[in-house]
Amino acid sequence: MAKVGHLNGDCLRTSMEEAVMLLGGFERAFRRGDRVLIKPNFNCAYAMPLSTDLCFLGAAIEILLDLGAVVRVGEHTGGGDDWPPERIFRHLGVDRLLRRYGVPLIDFRKDDWLEMEVDGLYWDRFRVPRSIYQAEKRLYLANMRAHSSARYTSSLKLSVGWLNTEDRRQRLHEDRNRVEFRIADLNLGWQPDLVLTDGRRSTVGWHGRGEYVFPNVIMASGDMVAIDTEAVKLLKSYPAENHLQVPLSKIGQLVTAQELGLGSMQYELRSAGPKLRTEEEGVVMMNGEEHKGILPLCNCLEDEIAASRARRSDCRKMTSETK
Repeated sequence: MAKVGHLNGDCLRTSMEEAVMLLGGFERAFRRGDRVLIKPNFNCAYAMPLSTDLCFLGAAIEILLDLGAVVRVGEHTGGGDDWPPERIFRHLGVDRLLRRYGVPLIDFRKDDWLEMEVDGLYWDRFRVPRSIYQAEKRLYLANMRAHSSARYTSSLKLSVGWLNTEDRRQRLHEDRNRVEFRIADLNLGWQPDLVLTDGRRSTVGWHGRGEYVFPNVIMASGDMVAIDTEAVKLLKSYPAENHLQVPLSKIGQLVTAQELGLGSMQYELRSAGPKLRTEEEGVVMMNGEEHKGILPLCNCLEDEIAASRARRSDCRKMTSETK
């Protein structure tokens, strides 16, 4: 799991690439010709951190297109009948951005829905969109902030964005005290090939609204539990009245996801601090230390992807009605 500092004036794409380079580079997850579905967070019509920042989405699209990948973006919003997905996409400018890149936008609500069986703790089946179920590769773009019923929201909770509306209303939220525990099961069908978390700006009020805080980081990992654990640690560092002021062992999303084998709350953190001075030729900062020449690569992301694929192999199967 990797984390880099990002300050106002830094190139966003560069920060994203630096974070992934600490894990071995984007090329370890995505290659030319890969059909990649990007899952952002456009649950509502409000700006980051309640929705994915369009610059963050645009930078991710550029990186994948430059690698030669075939890119699509898919999302199912939670705005209700007054704010259907197409209205939220239009309000936020998502459709205009994707037209600029020639990337299709999939409204999961209009997709084919498949019933999937899982061996979960709280779910045994739920409906998912065909496009994300059948995706060859998946890139998740997460935010990080406090949440009223789930304690926090980041990469694990992106799964709510592909849950069928009826399942979401009638089953996920039937008991608000159990929402944080029910979320992990939704990730049993597959795991992402890479998660990028935009931690430049957040909120820590108990309801996920209010004044901004500025962690000023970009994070990357192939392990949703690891990257969410680091996000929670950052959010907990800001004093606030919210549901995060408990030990990590009491954070339902994390503990349940780890129990299900979706990742680990114990991880190696590779980090690079923010840029506080002009560049010097041949010098790279990593983990607070100066390194001469090119930043050394590692196989961290490749290892995380292999572990993720091994975990998903025993999780996913279709019901007889949809096979």
